[in-house]
Amino acid sequence: MQNAKNSIKGSITGSAPTTSEQNDQIQAIIDHIRMARKRNVAIQYLLPRTPDRVVVANRYREVGAEIRFHPGILVSDLRYTVIDNNYTVLGLPSSAGENQPTREGYVIPSEGLAQVFLRQFQSKWDEATAYDQYLKEVLSEIRTHNPAVSTELLSSQLQIQESEVKRILSLDEPASQSTGKQALVK
Repeated sequence: MQNAKNSIKGSITGSAPTTSEQNDQIQAIIDHIRMARKRNVAIQYLLPRTPDRVVVANRYREVGAEIRFHPGILVSDLRYTVIDNNYTVLGLPSSAGENQPTREGYVIPSEGLAQVFLRQFQSKWDEATAYDQYLKEVLSEIRTHNPAVSTELLSSQLQIQESEVKRILSLDEPASQSTGKQALVK
């Protein structure tokens, strides 16, 4: 990741850290994303479409990664990242299950293999839901069942900043009430 020159595209678990070691790993990835973005590297991550992945997705998005969610990768235990269309990093969990942390990774310098994974990535990416749209759907679903829920409680439950909850909720405002809000795209 630190040697990427053009692009990083990956299908990752995005599981929220549950130990200090996992939190340190997430922070290291965030630092690498930040440095790569300073070099104008485009970064795209696909995560399973499930609300518990929002916390990591939010942290990666905040430092410049483009995030989308796809339901089809929820049952996959293969994690991969393609760097500069030439290198594939395969990550494997220590045991079966999508919530298992990635314990082993293999870097494979093969343009042909990278193209295989890029085709799979692009197919899922095109079908996936953009971060803003997915978080809007999650918040809308929660508010359907509890219309009076506070942004503070939403923030606490989703483990994202309250300002992010408010930003997403403001996307629901009619065009006449919002000033310069961009339309959501899939």
